[in-house]
Amino acid sequence: MFNSKKTSVTVITSGPSCLVIDKDTIKNLSVINSFTFDRDKKPIIVTAFNDSVTKTVSIKSINSFAYWLNLYPNLHFWTGFYIDTKTKKRYTYPKTVYVDLATPDNSYLTYKPLDKPYDKYSNILKITPLKIVGLDFPSIELSFERRTGSSFSTQVLASYLLPNGLMNNGNDFNPNIKGFRLSIEEKYYFKKSAPLGPYVSFEFNYLNNKYKDIWNFGIKNIYSDTTYNFTNYTDTFGIKKQTYSFNLKLGYQYIVKRLSFDFYAGIGLRYKDVRHFDRINPNDEMEMPRHPNFYYITNHEGKYWTVSIPLNVKIGWTF
Repeated sequence: MFNSKKTSVTVITSGPSCLVIDKDTIKNLSVINSFTFDRDKKPIIVTAFNDSVTKTVSIKSINSFAYWLNLYPNLHFWTGFYIDTKTKKRYTYPKTVYVDLATPDNSYLTYKPLDKPYDKYSNILKITPLKIVGLDFPSIELSFERRTGSSFSTQVLASYLLPNGLMNNGNDFNPNIKGFRLSIEEKYYFKKSAPLGPYVSFEFNYLNNKYKDIWNFGIKNIYSDTTYNFTNYTDTFGIKKQTYSFNLKLGYQYIVKRLSFDFYAGIGLRYKDVRHFDRINPNDEMEMPRHPNFYYITNHEGKYWTVSIPLNVKIGWTF
């Protein structure tokens, strides 16, 4: 239902060549060609040739993303798999097919690899520009990623927390933030293309910081306490915090020559150890806002688990 009858494929060759697609010949010498095919189970036979070399590859079909949507729990108990099994529209082909004319076998890649002059580089040094203006503890962040195999890479990170964020400029209150963040992340690239393309990763992140904040204390829930007589007061106090985050992330790293762009998003669990100090009365409670409030959630005292949602982009240089 979601798939059209046809799908498109872009064929990229390592050098200018003519193509024969299922017995149809395209005689124009080119490196990149795009085609539209009927969805089918059978493979697409592609022959690339020029004056010096000929290579034939068989592009296999795969199940489309729409087909796997049948996994979603519903009252039909996944009978959609049975229905879609009988139709050719369940299939698709890789969006990109790269044919290396220099290799003697009949293999192909489902992504365009790095150009030969840059393929030798295994390291990437990155910054995270948006962290400087981050709402949650702005910082100067530096990451280092190293390719450890065709599918794997390891990334380490260190952050220095800024004493006062750019968003607080013009505000008389200075939180005087002190602290750092460290993390280690293992990445798995789906197409054996590390460090290029889509990946999934697992990250351990540690934060240690100390800062000041302002909040109202006294009675916690002033909206449901009938005895409340506006006795809550404003206090400037200190906070010491440690967090341990375990994140599962999906990302895509795009590399142009030696410049990399690493986009990622994820979800995880975070263990927080938050302690207050220099309070007027440590026995009073933080006033709970009527609506969800970022600063209340961030500064609430105690040891507890919460949700972590990493989302950002890194820019780097390969070497």
